[in-house]
Amino acid sequence: MKYMKCFTLICLGVFLTSFADGASLKKRIFVVSSYHKSYLWSQSTHKGLTEAMLFYGYLDNAQQVRTFTKYDYIESSKAVVQKDWMDTKRKNSSREIAQATYRIMQTINVFKPDIVMLGDDNAANYIGNQLLDTKTPVIFWGINGLPLKYGLIESMDSPGHNITGVWQAGYHKESLDLLHALVPEAKTFAILSCDSVTTRAKVKQIQSLAKKGKLPLKLVDTVVSNSFSDFKIRVLELAQKVDAFFVLNHDTFKDDHGNHVDMLTVGKWYLENVKKPEASHEDQFVREGMLLTANDSGYNQSYRAFEMAYDILEQGLNPSRMRTITPARGPLMVNRKRANMLGISLQDKMEIIEEIVEKAAALDR
Repeated sequence: MKYMKCFTLICLGVFLTSFADGASLKKRIFVVSSYHKSYLWSQSTHKGLTEAMLFYGYLDNAQQVRTFTKYDYIESSKAVVQKDWMDTKRKNSSREIAQATYRIMQTINVFKPDIVMLGDDNAANYIGNQLLDTKTPVIFWGINGLPLKYGLIESMDSPGHNITGVWQAGYHKESLDLLHALVPEAKTFAILSCDSVTTRAKVKQIQSLAKKGKLPLKLVDTVVSNSFSDFKIRVLELAQKVDAFFVLNHDTFKDDHGNHVDMLTVGKWYLENVKKPEASHEDQFVREGMLLTANDSGYNQSYRAFEMAYDILEQGLNPSRMRTITPARGPLMVNRKRANMLGISLQDKMEIIEEIVEKAAALDR
C-alpha cells in the first residue's frame, strides 16, 4: 500500500508537471487596436487577423473566432490571445490617449505576452514606443505612409529593434484612375477629410501626386477639418466647383457642442446631399456607400502582419532583421447603390471592376 501511494503521488506529480508545461507552451499574443469594434476598418482587420490565426492553427475552429470576436479573449490548444481597444477615433484628446496607453500597458505587463500586435497608427505610436527595445517582439499593421515617422525602426529594410510590420502604401492614383474610367467627363476634384493622424499622411500623398502631374484629374482644393458644421459648408460650396471628390477618413468630426459625430452619420449626410462621384481609399468607405476604391485592404494588412508574427513565434526570426512590408492591393470595388444614385451605368464597365458592393451601410442603418 505504501508503494502504491508513492506511485500514485509520482504519477500525479508527472501529470501536473506535464499539464503546467503544456499550458506554458501556449503562445501568449496580445493585440491592440487603435479604434473600436463597430468601426468598419476594425472589422476588416479583425477578420484578416482571425482568419490568419485559424489558418496557422492558433485558433482551433470558427467557434473560437466568434468567441474571441465577442469577448476579446480566447484560449485555444496553441495560444492565449487577448485584445484591447484604444478607441482613438472617438476619444482622441491627448489626455484620453494617455489614459488608454497607460491602461493598456498595465494590462500587457500583467498578461506577459510572447508577442504584441498593434493595429494602426496610434497603437503603433503610443504603445509601440512604450515597448521599443524591450524583449517583447512587436508587429504593427496599418501605419499610413512610411513607419519611420514614429521612431520605431531604423530603416524599412532593416528595422534594427524589436519592432517591424506592415504599412499602407495607399492606392490613391489607382482609385482616381478607376473614377476616371467610370466617369471620363470628370476633370477636377477636391479632397475631403477630417483632421486626424490617419488622414494627414494620405492628404500629403495625394497632394504630392497632384504636384507631380501623376493624377488623371486636377486637384482644385482640400478640406481638412474636425468641425462637422464647417465641413458641410465647405463641401456644399465645392460641389458647385469640382467634378468629383476624393473622400478620405471622416471619423473624428465633432458637432458644435464638442460631441463626436459617428462616421456613418457623416457618410449619410454626404451621400444624401452630394451628387458628385467620389473615390476613396479603403473598402470600408465603399461598404459605407462611397462610389469606388482601389482597396488598400485592412484584411490584407492584418493577415500579412500575423504571418510575420508566425515567423517570429515558430521560426525564431528576429524582428530587427525583418524588413517592413506593404501587401498587395485589394480589389477594385464599386458600390452599385451609389452608382445608381449618380446615374452611372456599370453595364459596360464590368471588365475593369473586380468587386461590386450592393449595400450602403450609411444609408441602410
